[in-house]
Amino acid sequence: MPFSITTINGRQVLTLGGAVTIRDTQELAARLGECLDEGAPIGIETTGLEDIDTCILQLLCSLRRTAQELCFDNPSEFFLGAVDRCGLRRELLGM
Repeated sequence: MPFSITTINGRQVLTLGGAVTIRDTQELAARLGECLDEGAPIGIETTGLEDIDTCILQLLCSLRRTAQELCFDNPSEFFLGAVDRCGLRRELLGM
């Protein structure tokens, strides 16, 4: 599984690793919906990310708009490159 969601100190942490593609969108969206229902802050870790589809980035943009608190924990260079190629830096990272 290219993603996992764990609870650490009352915070939901989404870890993206390997290749997260369109095949993972439905399951990831469902799991993120559960996180939103819990109302806990959400952190996203991308250190082990090797590939990410635009649809996953769009899903993260939606998460940014709906989560009460969301932050990217030390986004990887690969992740930042994908975000920039899609022109989503402001939407995702507020930069």
